[in-house]
Amino acid sequence: MSEREKGFTLIELMVSLVVVGILLLVAVPNFGSFVAQSRVDSVKNKLVSSIALARSEAIKRGVAVAICRKNPDPAQTCVGTAVTGSKDWSDGWLVFLDEDDNQTAAANEIIKVYADIDDASTIQYSLGDVIVFDGSGLLDTVSSSEEEFAIGDTTDPTIGAGLSIRPTGRIRTCVNWTVSGATCGD
Repeated sequence: MSEREKGFTLIELMVSLVVVGILLLVAVPNFGSFVAQSRVDSVKNKLVSSIALARSEAIKRGVAVAICRKNPDPAQTCVGTAVTGSKDWSDGWLVFLDEDDNQTAAANEIIKVYADIDDASTIQYSLGDVIVFDGSGLLDTVSSSEEEFAIGDTTDPTIGAGLSIRPTGRIRTCVNWTVSGATCGD
């Protein structure tokens, strides 16, 4: 009697490779959308936490606390002080004390810097370069309506999210966000 060899036959190996190939064909196209959605969710969570931090620090300290869009250079400075017009916040932002109400971040006023934003992420804010919370945590704004952040991803333009800040300082995630119109439908 001869002892039988152990291992895989060529046919078994080929069938296994075909099955793996079919699984990859199904999974890989969906993986790109998954990564894009993860990037959008990550930016949204960073924005929510920084807005909540600014508001809570304003209430705790009883002074104005601001968030401004960050210069793309390594310096920890704000781009500007405009409170009108849609602006790109994709380079990051600073949370800082604004005791002197000048809406600029001095080195000793910075509370937190958010600069690790993925290059594929896009962030647009509806009302300019800066968000200010007064000492009671209310949004210090000329607008009586909600202010919105539109978050997107350059690799998949169908993926996006919206954040809304009410004049009371409350943050909410837009449930019925339309990417094409960048509007909060709820």
